[in-house]
Amino acid sequence: MSSYRILIVDDEPIIRLGLQQTIPWGKYQIDKVEIACDGLDAIRIIDELGGIDLVLSDVRMPNMDGLQLASYLHKNHPQTKTMLISGYDEFAYAKKAIQSGVKDYLLKPVDINELESKVNTLVNELEEEHNVKNESRQKEIKNTIFQQVYHFPEDTVNPNRYLDNKIYPFISTVKEYDKQTAHLSEQGLASFNEQWKDTIEQTTKMLGFDTVSIFVHCNQLLTCLIQPIDSEINPIQVAEIIKDKHSFSFIGSDSVINVMDLKNKYNQLKTVYDYLPLIREHDVIFSNYQMDRPDMQTYPYKIEKELIDTLFHRKPIQHNQVGKKITDLFDYFRSHSFLLQEVQEVCSHMLKVIMKEYEALLGEISVKLDCHFLKELDLILFNSYSSIQYLFEQDLELIIKKLAHHKIEKADWLIKQAEEYIKEYFRTTIKVQEVADVINVSSNYFSTLFKQKTGENFNEYVNKLRVDEAKTLLINTPFKVSEISRQVGFQEYKYFVSVFKKFSGLTPTNYRKLTAIE
Repeated sequence: MSSYRILIVDDEPIIRLGLQQTIPWGKYQIDKVEIACDGLDAIRIIDELGGIDLVLSDVRMPNMDGLQLASYLHKNHPQTKTMLISGYDEFAYAKKAIQSGVKDYLLKPVDINELESKVNTLVNELEEEHNVKNESRQKEIKNTIFQQVYHFPEDTVNPNRYLDNKIYPFISTVKEYDKQTAHLSEQGLASFNEQWKDTIEQTTKMLGFDTVSIFVHCNQLLTCLIQPIDSEINPIQVAEIIKDKHSFSFIGSDSVINVMDLKNKYNQLKTVYDYLPLIREHDVIFSNYQMDRPDMQTYPYKIEKELIDTLFHRKPIQHNQVGKKITDLFDYFRSHSFLLQEVQEVCSHMLKVIMKEYEALLGEISVKLDCHFLKELDLILFNSYSSIQYLFEQDLELIIKKLAHHKIEKADWLIKQAEEYIKEYFRTTIKVQEVADVINVSSNYFSTLFKQKTGENFNEYVNKLRVDEAKTLLINTPFKVSEISRQVGFQEYKYFVSVFKKFSGLTPTNYRKLTAIE
């Protein structure tokens, strides 16, 4: 309900003060009562105030009488309700003034009850006009909000007409929405979201604001508080009050904006939304939020290697160890402030590496599994580290189940692990005993097993890797042959030449010359 101001105009101080102090104006939603001694004084006061709601004026006054004042108001302040007080001999004259915008009149001496009744009638008219104007403004703002969000074609109306229409936009989102709604039917989900919307709108209404709320995603509710004409919005206070009452997270505008700027502000809010999982102490961030973090996050190679080792190089698979590595991975994401998009990219890449390891071990060209991270994730739906971790755990469980269907000999695991170690250290003085120790078997057993599984003995396998590396260096670097010999792991130059010729049919020098000619 609105409050109004009245101006009492009379050249007799006793009457002015009597009317000002006698009537219980607050009863009629009038919170300010101004007084003026004549029409000119009244105009001065009205201009200083920027307008007035009600004027109660005597007709006969010096300088400018009540009728002249009424005529001025009708022309310059048509929204003002004017009521005149006249003597009996002025009655007919005052009555004609109604045609000039005067809303009502009273005869002297003034009957207080009659005056209060007429004031009440005029206040009701003001209230009705205010409501109609406010409803029209609300409808206009709502239409503009929808146009801004859904990118409807803008009308041809001059945007300047919207300059006084201020709003405060914010996005609310439910934490771990996927888990909270997983058990709901389609109808239950619709009811869940409707209750969420009602909760936000009822809370903001209690704060004195009309709102427009639009679901821009099943887990993103954009709410615009419409600023009342005669009050202000404190963005931080509003967000904190709503947060304290409900278990939502909020991304709020850093200021009240013009409704025509909503499109740009909404895009800004969506960008800041990505940082919400990184906020550990509060569930409210604003559109001017900035976080100091590196442009590129360091990939967790060490954890990836440990996870692959746990999955493929141990038999049987230790589920508790797999779970621990996943926990380590997501602790790494949190401590290094990974955005959820970055988490998704790392998990997707890691899953592809695991699948390639799977294919290499079992000799299968393509392994088709319905994994979450082989598809695009909806990071508004799965909007927390824990939600994404749960999906990653499900994907790895699928792979573990797939592995369980294959009879993989322990020897296959051992040789796979040995090959990886040899490929990493063949440039050194690697020995059979060293590799056997790595896979925890005797050197004799390893030599026999290696020959059986690869078709080559240990030295042949290592020398082949060294010769292949030497070929690359001979073609692509200016290093001397003796230097290349040492780089690829041969301690004696003559032995290197002999082994190289055995595998390639040429000496290293001739190989370089031949490849240079080509």
